[in-house]
Amino acid sequence: MVYQRKMSLAIAEDELKNQQTGYEIIKSKVDGGLSAKDELLQAELNLATSRSGLQNAQMNLENAKDDFKQYIGMPLSEDFDIETNIEFQEVPVDIGKAIENGLSTRMELRQREIGIINSRDQLTVAKATNEFAGNVDLSIGLFGEDPQLSDIYQKPTRSPEVALRFNVPIWDWGERKARIKAAEAAIHIEEINLATERTNVELAIRQTYRSLQNLVLQVEIERQNEINAQQTYEINLERYKNGDLTSIDLSRFQNQLSEKKMNLANSLISYKLELLNMKIQSLWDFENNISFVPEALQENLLHE
Repeated sequence: MVYQRKMSLAIAEDELKNQQTGYEIIKSKVDGGLSAKDELLQAELNLATSRSGLQNAQMNLENAKDDFKQYIGMPLSEDFDIETNIEFQEVPVDIGKAIENGLSTRMELRQREIGIINSRDQLTVAKATNEFAGNVDLSIGLFGEDPQLSDIYQKPTRSPEVALRFNVPIWDWGERKARIKAAEAAIHIEEINLATERTNVELAIRQTYRSLQNLVLQVEIERQNEINAQQTYEINLERYKNGDLTSIDLSRFQNQLSEKKMNLANSLISYKLELLNMKIQSLWDFENNISFVPEALQENLLHE
């Protein structure tokens, strides 16, 4: 949002410069008796509107900066600035690498795998329910009784005990079988959840990749639109100088130029955000060609 507001301010500044140029042109023509005075009045109105738009852009930028300071815990009294570099450079994205890294490092997939392991442990417990079991217990103890606490073990009573116990299931009314079926069903559900999660991860990466490709095209289109709008404005500015165009018409071309500049800025922002989304989906930074997951954690994931 801060970047977008900064771009809006830059565009408003350019618009004000253009309106100032148009105002000076028509003023000189009116002073020389070459144009009607109402043209000057319209130029003054356009100039005032541009100044108001610049003030609004400045206000919106400062508000956005304060909101960002609050979001990151930065004191409101401190100031910062950002670069509005609109140079576009496409980042190559390897869809195969993105899918491979996403499927091997996404933590939600690891959680699903852990769920399968836990379900298998529950199956082992269920199979052990009501099994034949034998226990041998041995206990040797000393007991003492006396009104005086200090003499309680003067004449102790020895109580050795050896016990052998067996648990022989005769009839469990199908409890063990039902527990086993339930545990097997739980494993099957966890396996389905893992497969579904893997499909969702790959689907999200594929969709993000397609969106990136589309946004690259959109950026190029908006860049060409800006170039065309700039050339159109310059041509009509010459017509305005020659008296073949009114202030209202020139203002319309100026608004068109500002709109195309803002569209280009928005398309660049969308591309950067979608590139960030690709990093989140695949956990791979294609700008620097490195993984977001620490190497030690990657080794653990590969060996588990």
